[in-house]
Amino acid sequence: MKHTKFLTALGAFLLVVLTLSACAPSEDAVKNSSSSAKSDKKVTLNIGTMPAPDSLPLYVAQKEGYFKDQGLDVKLTNFKSPKERDAAISGGQLDAAVTDVVALASYVNGDLGWKSATGLTGYFGIVTSDDSVKNVADLKGRSVATLPRQTPTFYLYQQLKQNGLSANDVTIKEVPAIPARLQLVEQKKADATILPDPFLSMAKASGLKEIAKSDPKTYQTTILGVDKKLGDDRATLAKLTTAYNKAVAQINKHKASDYQEILTKDLGFPEVVAKNYTLPHYEKAGRVPAKMLQAAFNYAKEEGILKNNIDASHYQLPVAK
Repeated sequence: MKHTKFLTALGAFLLVVLTLSACAPSEDAVKNSSSSAKSDKKVTLNIGTMPAPDSLPLYVAQKEGYFKDQGLDVKLTNFKSPKERDAAISGGQLDAAVTDVVALASYVNGDLGWKSATGLTGYFGIVTSDDSVKNVADLKGRSVATLPRQTPTFYLYQQLKQNGLSANDVTIKEVPAIPARLQLVEQKKADATILPDPFLSMAKASGLKEIAKSDPKTYQTTILGVDKKLGDDRATLAKLTTAYNKAVAQINKHKASDYQEILTKDLGFPEVVAKNYTLPHYEKAGRVPAKMLQAAFNYAKEEGILKNNIDASHYQLPVAK
């Protein structure tokens, strides 16, 4: 009798255990639930921008909610000068920034851990107020307002080389501020200068002549640089890339008039220039041409920005997808 009662009790106990086991979530389910919770967590990114059309897709992505759609909480901070931006990068205040290939070399020299995540759509133009200067070859013996050791000067030197000249064939007038460079040329105190937009559009509106302009499709010197933490986080980088590409597709369907507020308030375009501005065709996220990046690093070595010869390919990430 006792034996029968024991077996009955044991059977009831096992039935309860089996029932509870069936109801309990599996180990894989717990892991998947935890992973899902982590993936749904919003990631905060601080991104530095510059007052140029290169930054437009980032502002459109924010305005249209593309960052939020990807679970990203993005704060955009516009810097008025590369010096201010680079100080923020050195101070660890930014996760990513609109910067350029020569500046990247300086980050490498400073061992900051930054790399290029994608090239951006940007361009330079060389302008002059001298009617006798018809092309870049005519700059021989002329003065150019610029600042050595920066990307605009790197572009100038490449243009000189393509036209059979060297850096020694022009006189460099060192002028740190871009508006001051433009003013010198307007006042005929310098023969030429190299400008990004909106200054390039301002120069042409004031009557200066453009003798050369880079093609964003083939000549990418502006990049979105990222710090080591973001560079190692491929999932977050892929989300950032997705939002960026959506913004690019959106911009290419519209005209500058649709983005007047961003152009004037965020990117520093004077209203009169913004009204007549023609947007470039924006390219989706992609790597800077390897030869371009290496040429920029070689220039940085020649200018003393880099102490040693560096293989630039180590500082460019695959485009996250």
